[in-house]
Amino acid sequence: MVTVTYYAALADLTDCRSETLAVAGATVGALRAAVAAAHPGAAELVRVSAVLDGDALLCNDEAVLGATVDLLPPFAGG
Repeated sequence: MVTVTYYAALADLTDCRSETLAVAGATVGALRAAVAAAHPGAAELVRVSAVLDGDALLCNDEAVLGATVDLLPPFAGG
């Protein structure tokens, strides 16, 4: 089980700020698949979102997840 916190548009598309999901294999790729299955309307945004485990940015789909992660969609700042 992985607790996922959603930000910005992902929180809107999933209609929740945080949830706990069963993630087979506990990898970034498995997390993306689990979120997309639970929230089909967010699937495209999940595919391009950053996954953070604490302060660590998990950059590839084979990276192993911790118990809690943050999912951040692309955003602009300035």
